[in-house]
Parts: sequence; C-alpha cells; structure tokens
Amino acid sequence: LADADASMLDEKNNTVQSHRIAGLSCEKYGGPSDDIAKELVYWEDIPSDAAYVSPFRDTGKYLTFEPDHGGWNNIRMAMETTLVLAHAMGRTLVLPPEKHMYLLGHNQFSFNDFFHLESLHLEHQDFDIITMEEFLKREGITGNLVDETTKEALIPPNNQVQWDGKDLNPLFGYLRRAGHVPSNWDPLECMAAIPATKDESDIAKLREMHEEIKVLPPDSLKPDAFTGNYAESDGPAFERLKENLGLRPNLCIYDKTMQEKKLIHFQVDRKNHDRMLTHFYAFVFFQDWKQDLWTKRFIRDHVRYLDEVFCAAGRIIDAVRARARKHNPANTDGIYDSFHVRRGDFQYKKTRLSAEELLQISQPHLQRGTSLFISTDERNKSFFEPLSKIYDVSFLSDYGDLIKGLPPNYYGMVDQVIASKGRIFFGTWFSSFSGYINRMRGYYSVKDRLEGYKEGVTLSWYFYPDDRHEEMREYRSVRRPIYMREFPTSWRNIDKGIDEI
Repeated sequence: LADADASMLDEKNNTVQSHRIAGLSCEKYGGPSDDIAKELVYWEDIPSDAAYVSPFRDTGKYLTFEPDHGGWNNIRMAMETTLVLAHAMGRTLVLPPEKHMYLLGHNQFSFNDFFHLESLHLEHQDFDIITMEEFLKREGITGNLVDETTKEALIPPNNQVQWDGKDLNPLFGYLRRAGHVPSNWDPLECMAAIPATKDESDIAKLREMHEEIKVLPPDSLKPDAFTGNYAESDGPAFERLKENLGLRPNLCIYDKTMQEKKLIHFQVDRKNHDRMLTHFYAFVFFQDWKQDLWTKRFIRDHVRYLDEVFCAAGRIIDAVRARARKHNPANTDGIYDSFHVRRGDFQYKKTRLSAEELLQISQPHLQRGTSLFISTDERNKSFFEPLSKIYDVSFLSDYGDLIKGLPPNYYGMVDQVIASKGRIFFGTWFSSFSGYINRMRGYYSVKDRLEGYKEGVTLSWYFYPDDRHEEMREYRSVRRPIYMREFPTSWRNIDKGIDEI
C-alpha cells in the first residue's frame, strides 16, 4: 500500500514475495502437489500490463467508497468495480475501514483478508491504494478537504482518523460532504464511460456515439440481437458500446467536471439507487479497447482469492477426484460434476427447488453414478437424499480434515473454487455466488481451450427458471438486471493487444 502500513511493506520478503503473480505454491499450506496447484492457476504475469498507466493519473486525487451491504459476493462485485474505476480515473483508491461483513461471522474484516491487495501497488507501481487512516491523516486532519457546497474546510468527525470496527455512518456522512458523489450513476440505468484521453474531443465522441445508438431500431439493441453476432473485443467503440449498454438509456461520462474533483465518493443509498451491485465489465465502458481488455486482465490476474484459499480448494479437489476414481475405477481422471444449491435466506424463493426437482432437471446432463460435489448453504444434508441415490454425492463438510485451521470465513470461497473445476456445473440463477463460479469456469475454459471457449461458452447450466436453463450454453451479451449472472465478455478474447497497451 502506498505510504501506508509501512511495516507490511518492510516485511515484503516474507509476505508479498511469497505471493507469485504467475504461479501458486502450496508447500507452506500443506499441499496439494505442484501439479494440482499449477492446474488451479488461471491468472498470468504480463510485464507490459504492469507498466500501464491511466491517462488520467493524478496522485493528488482520490476515490473513496462505501462497501455494499449485501453478502460477500455482492461486496466483492462492488469492490472490483471501485478498483477498476479508481485506476481508470487515475485516482488513489482509499480502502474503507475494517468492518463486519454480512454472513461472515462477527469479526471485523478488510479486503486484504480475502485478496492480494497488498501486492497491487508493488505489481503496478502507478496504482496507489492507501488505508482510510492514511487518507484522513494526509487530507482530512490537514483541512485539505472542503464541503462541496459551502467550500469550507472539513475536519473528520471528532478529529478521528482510526475507524476500524467503529460505527462508520459519521465517517461516510463526512465523505459524502467532502467528496463529489456522482448522481444518477445507477448501474441498471447507465453505463460509466471512460474517455480514451483527457482531450475533450473524446468526451464529445462518446456523446455522439450514444446519440446515434439511441435512434437505432429497438430490435437491433435487444440483447438477443448479439447472440452469435457479438462485437469483437478489439472492435470499434461504437459497436462495443451498442452491445454492452444492454438497453440502459444513459451514458455516465467521466467528464471534465468529474476529472477536476479532488475526491470522488461512491455512496450506498438504495433509496437513490446508489449501489454498485454490478460487474465491473458490465458497468465501466472504455472508449479505448486496449484499456478495456487491460482492465479485464487486471481483475483476472490480480484480484483473486488468497493463495491459502486456492491451496485448500486444491487439496479437496485432489480428494474429490480420488473418491471419484474409487467409486468408478474406469474414471481414471477422477472427473466429477458440481452443483451450487442456494437455499438459506435467499430472497428469490422460487429458486428453492426440491431435491427431486434438482434431480429431474440435471439428470439429462449427468451420467448415472457420477461423482457430484455440491456447494450449498443447506445444513440438513438429508435434503439431498434423492440425489445421493443416483449419484456419489459429497460436500465440503466431508473433507473437514483437509482444511483444519482454515478460517471458516474462507469456506464459501473454497467451495467456489472446487465447484469451478467440475466437468459440468449447475448453478442457482440470481446468485452472485454461482455467477463467480461461472466466471472462474470461463477463465479456466480459455486457459485449457475447453469446448466452446472461443464463443465464451462453458459446460454450465441453471436449474431455474426454465428459460434460463441453457443460459451459459451460448454467447449472451450484458443485460439487466446484470447481477443475476456473469457474462462471457469478462473472459472471452481478453488477451488481445497485450504488447500494444
């Protein structure tokens, strides 16, 4: 982290350097083997990407944000989006204080507890990330922040700079006054547009493109119009914008007014539809296709779960495959299939199908007797008995001896990685947990050149609703409500132009 948490950077020989960008070493975590660890790596180390600098870079400008109030994967989505916006705008990203996160127990967490954010500044020297404490010491206590309305200097509430574990409402109220809060940046109604350069002519071109798109025949803009007719990832900005707008009426441009603001603050206010419940690639449009693809690689290669999570998943994947081989000696590769069945407090009740329905829907795609790993929040495992009569079913809880000492807050992430390596996957529609599994499956499909990878297609299905069952079996463009699934534009053909950036 730039200028912050110096003790962590002083220990980089023990911490940061042990996290190899292009690889995964699990020796210190108790395995698995190097071969399995290598198989789990979908990320890459691209030197020219590390040297890329945003055309808007300004170390004296900042971006702050309020974490989403939903579950972990909603929080992750919003975090990815703000990371992308901060770099795209050339601003220093200020991480929020540690806080309790929904469904992750009662402890306080920061994003460093789940991702290698401490490495980002070292891997990208021109991307600065600092703590809220450092930001308030640097710009708040010194009176460098002013009220957006009165232009009077603003001091943090009670001169406080350390907010970890505290009520954050006073702090966020302060930031809302001191920063420029973008209005009408609702991901369901607009797409954020980043000009290729600071030149005002690029802003004008974005506006002209949007006006041209608005008068096109409505049928040509419907998401189904792009199935099998997608814009190439390095295609003209007009074609890419037309597809990725996904019928959203507005374009929210990073214009001169926003560029000049010292602090931009993204608030969470559901009444005003201020919530980053979206995927970074579905919300942020880049006029320059090279910057667009750089951003998608940046998230793929650097914003991933901790090594400890992947190593724990690797040990269980090894065990699941051993179980599959034992169950069926002819299955020499230990192939298994996977489900994510969301039940619990999920708000979309219609997705809560009976075990008999899950069996009926999936049976045409699975071989009788297949080994099936089920990721689920259903605590009563007898619920799955109808499936157990047909398949060799196992759960994360069956492999508890392999994750002893692993913080329980990582269990869901481990579940996701295991499920992402299944031959066939069935997920829960509307679940961002299932969505992220499918994005990882997309990354793996490209790496391993699996069936359908050129079109962004994976061997994935959804249980419900009926008209979404085959959703992942053909290219689908971004469309509302966006969060209900992930889209192939995030992984398909994103390695173009690496040496041109």
